[in-house]
Amino acid sequence: MVEDESLVGMEIEGAIEDLGHEVVGPIAELHEALDVAGSEALCCAILDINIRGGHSYPVADILKERGLPMLLMTGYDRQTLPDRLHGEALLAKPFTAEQLDTAIRNLCARAAISV
Repeated sequence: MVEDESLVGMEIEGAIEDLGHEVVGPIAELHEALDVAGSEALCCAILDINIRGGHSYPVADILKERGLPMLLMTGYDRQTLPDRLHGEALLAKPFTAEQLDTAIRNLCARAAISV
């Protein structure tokens, strides 16, 4: 999970763990996120678009190359995303706990992880 706001990261981490899954992260720095995206055994990913060091678009590109489903989080409109990411799942910030739970469950289903 890539998220540079600690409170949001803790909320997401808790929601994922409540569903019985392991969390890699939260990762707040772009360079670290790039390393993890390219080298860790992952099933799926949750990416905040704006993080320390820039946008997480290069991380998303690595995950797409690996064929991993992802959930993008942003306070901006989908049209601000690069065209190559328009088909990815999007969770608009701010979000409710229920919206987060639904988005994580959908992501896990796409990754063929039982919830």
